[in-house]
Amino acid sequence: MSDRTREDKKRSPSAPSPDDQDTQVIPPPSPPVPWDASPGRAMSSPPVAENQDPQVFETTTTSPSLWRPPRDVPLPGRTVAGRYTVLDRLGEGGMSVVLAAYDVRLDRRVALKLLNPRPGTAQERSELRMVREAQAMARLNHPHVVAVYDSGTLEDGSLFIAMEYVEGQTLRQWHAEKPRNWREVLEVFLAAGRGLAAAHQAGLVHRDFKPDNVLVGRDGRVRVTDFGVARTESSSGGPVLALPMPLPPGAWDTSLTQPGFVVGTPRYLAPELLQGASADARSDLFSFCVALYEALCGQPAFAGSTDRERSLARIEGRITPPPPQLPGWLMRAVLQGLSPQPAQRPASMPVLLKALAEDPALRRGVWIRGALVASVGLGLAALAAWGWWGQQEQGPRCSQMPSRLDGVWDGAVQQRIRQALEGTGLPYAPATADRVSAALEGYARTWGRMRVEACEAARGQARESRGLAVLQEYCLERRRSQLRAVTELLGRGPDPELVPRAVEAAQALPPLEYCMDAQALMAAVPPPEDPRVRAQAEALHAEVDRLETLYEAGKYAEGMALGEQLLPKVEPVAHAPLRARTLYHFAQNLEGAGEFKRAEALAREAIPLAAEGRDDALTARSWGLLVLLVSNRQGRHDEAKGLQLITSAAAARTEDVLARAEALNALGMLFNGQEQYAEAREAFERARVLWEQVRGPKHPYVAGFRSNLGIALFLQGRYEEARQQSAGAQAVWEEVLGPEHPYLIHALISQGAALWRLGRLPEAVALLERAQALIEKGLGPEHPFLTEPLSVLGFVLTDMGRYPEARQRLSRSLALVEKVMGPEHPGVADPLLGLAHLHRLQGASAEALPLLERALERAQGSTRAEVQFELAQTLWQFQTRRPRARELATQAHAYWQRLEHPQSAQVQQWLSSHSLSP
Repeated sequence: MSDRTREDKKRSPSAPSPDDQDTQVIPPPSPPVPWDASPGRAMSSPPVAENQDPQVFETTTTSPSLWRPPRDVPLPGRTVAGRYTVLDRLGEGGMSVVLAAYDVRLDRRVALKLLNPRPGTAQERSELRMVREAQAMARLNHPHVVAVYDSGTLEDGSLFIAMEYVEGQTLRQWHAEKPRNWREVLEVFLAAGRGLAAAHQAGLVHRDFKPDNVLVGRDGRVRVTDFGVARTESSSGGPVLALPMPLPPGAWDTSLTQPGFVVGTPRYLAPELLQGASADARSDLFSFCVALYEALCGQPAFAGSTDRERSLARIEGRITPPPPQLPGWLMRAVLQGLSPQPAQRPASMPVLLKALAEDPALRRGVWIRGALVASVGLGLAALAAWGWWGQQEQGPRCSQMPSRLDGVWDGAVQQRIRQALEGTGLPYAPATADRVSAALEGYARTWGRMRVEACEAARGQARESRGLAVLQEYCLERRRSQLRAVTELLGRGPDPELVPRAVEAAQALPPLEYCMDAQALMAAVPPPEDPRVRAQAEALHAEVDRLETLYEAGKYAEGMALGEQLLPKVEPVAHAPLRARTLYHFAQNLEGAGEFKRAEALAREAIPLAAEGRDDALTARSWGLLVLLVSNRQGRHDEAKGLQLITSAAAARTEDVLARAEALNALGMLFNGQEQYAEAREAFERARVLWEQVRGPKHPYVAGFRSNLGIALFLQGRYEEARQQSAGAQAVWEEVLGPEHPYLIHALISQGAALWRLGRLPEAVALLERAQALIEKGLGPEHPFLTEPLSVLGFVLTDMGRYPEARQRLSRSLALVEKVMGPEHPGVADPLLGLAHLHRLQGASAEALPLLERALERAQGSTRAEVQFELAQTLWQFQTRRPRARELATQAHAYWQRLEHPQSAQVQQWLSSHSLSP
């Protein structure tokens, strides 16, 4: 095999794993197909890829000239160490051979592991590892760890270990034996994980956990084996030393590797070990999760065509997306264990095992059964803490359930809301009041009907079978709280800022249909089991309902103030979903107000809490918000690439259709930033279809997805299609939300830009000026959204020859970007480009050059190509700079041509007219 020395390793299904690998320091060689069907291949020296970076990855090898053949293995029938009669050879590896033997003293079958002789220091290291294995395994007495019975020296002075003989096969062989469903795989890995946790409890780090080092007995018991490279967790790294024989006291804690070297099987190594850090329990946890991921998903956890690519994927945390059919709660726990940073993984194996064992279906079944037992024994005392259940049992009849909306939505509340909206004096307020009343009346009527049905279903069932009815009524009471938050906000008095968002706030109420969907109810986050915590959480959830409503109503400043008040209140409550929800809705309000950096920080806080609370929907929404903030709002598209896979996985895991659609929408905007326009269009279209399934075709968010689709089409140069999508979004928003709603901003800007490209300049100006006015009126004169219509207006007015007006718009846009987002933000490129273009047209090419050079440093994507072409045209005015002009124009042409963008034709024409061939 060229310069890669390999040897076959024969292993019996009943053998404990021989110590098959010497010290290896290489990128993890994840094969194209995980769980290789031929695990019996071992490497006596590690392969090194030709493109491997020697400064990052090092190897330690044994020279072929120093290699010696294995020992003369004792034949069957021979007795060794005075008590073990050899029965058969079970397996052989690079440094040891394993035999089946009979212990005549204790009358039992054992597995003997014998060390193969090696020369010099390599032999000393092998012997030390053998001693370590015996000492490590002797420390453990656990049903899921192979037991060590004895160790010592044979007649020739070499070392042996006598271990428990396991009738069975390795975990790898067990998995390959026949198709296994995810529950079977998980059950076996949980058992192996308990053995690994026991090792950690004893202060040991395995350092080489893999499927080949786990045995599945014929009795079904799972055992972890092969502790040959284990060490105490307190051990520290140090240089390789020549070790005297026999080994001195304390040799157990001596490092066998130089700093920056690692031991173990590269495919399963944690990224910090690849970078030279010392091993601990969290690196074992990572190896465990790599093996579990491969067994569940049937694919490598980290993809790449070379060892280096796979290693970098591991170090950077770029995990291959898991198949969507696997349970979200399960893969969330596995993916957390694969975090590149140890601190982001579960704190210990027991914590990970708890997350892996918490099947929501089983957990919620247990919760329901517990609630029912409590209801039988205590007269529903546990559930009476919710208030509504106790009232139902003793209070009004089911037919009176709609009366629970008194003060939430009734004639007086309806009249108060209408007076508040119309009291603003806005011309479209009466129409808005009609839309709001119709939406809330329909919601309340449906709530009342469902509440009666849920009550009657519960009354008609025996108490021991009321589990689903309990969840239905709890869900409906949560919806009532959210309805109250909306009606209280809309009815508190005339507020011109509320009118444009009133319809959206009413339509944003969560779907009532989920409360009758058994699958959705079982996937929902249950309330805390502790009655005291449950009461605290319920009261605070009502406050968070207000926070959510303020965002939907566009009251961002008020939402930020409420968020500041809520955070200290929810922090002490031991209910992660509540804290996650508070952080998420607070972050939404910050995003709406243009506070992107702080919103990003809160979104990052919300994600692990949502995951801890097993709230798949909120997890998907939080990842989507983070992607939106990093990529679309702050222009850090390259950084956002690392969020793509995990956001896609989170969206696929949630059963909440609306949460999935929101995450897909954020991914679509990320794809736009990465110039993956086909993927962006697909994401927006999928989001639109999902949302329409629940909300109907005229919901504001459906129009939003159409608007974003228009942006993707615009960036591809498909201007007329883009205009049509944006115009369709505008029509829906104006019909449903009214003519002053902030959502219209996006459609107006998109249409204005498309009309500019289509040469319909007066129409473009009208729409862009309307967008500018809406932003200034609704969001303020320094909102970041204002930069875009100002810049596009500058370009349009320049093309119309209205240079002073163009300069004023472009200068204001540049100043606003620099003030709000900073002078290094990519957003400075557009107004700089516009100002430079204006200078060139006015014959001031020298003044344009510094603006373009600065723009080139900051521009991304299509804007960068625009800057390159503009700079090429400007440099052409200077004879000595034409070579660079040629280079820049060629780069711009290549960019547009790759995208099949119509702009490439314009660049081509310019190149041809200046006697340049691209």
